[in-house]
Amino acid sequence: MNIKYLKLVTGEELVTDYKDEGESTVTLKNPLGILMSQTDKGFNIQLVPYGSMAKDETIVVNHKNIVFTAEPEDKLRNQYESITGQVITPPQPSIIT
Repeated sequence: MNIKYLKLVTGEELVTDYKDEGESTVTLKNPLGILMSQTDKGFNIQLVPYGSMAKDETIVVNHKNIVFTAEPEDKLRNQYESITGQVITPPQPSIIT
């Protein structure tokens, strides 16, 4: 699984299982749109299905429609994995001396 955080030219931000398909397209499996709202305590992030009317759980996007891709923060990755039924990565243990 290759989970990525990405932004489209439309301004939409997604977290998805990302597969590069070559020169012109990428496949996004189980893409979730990121909705951010400001609260008194900071920001609230909500993940919602993206392309929810598609028959399959994958969509194909042209490279030119992607502004950037990045590794998601652990909290975002874990939320994505929880929603899509994937295994959540536990935090690294720390040694206290």
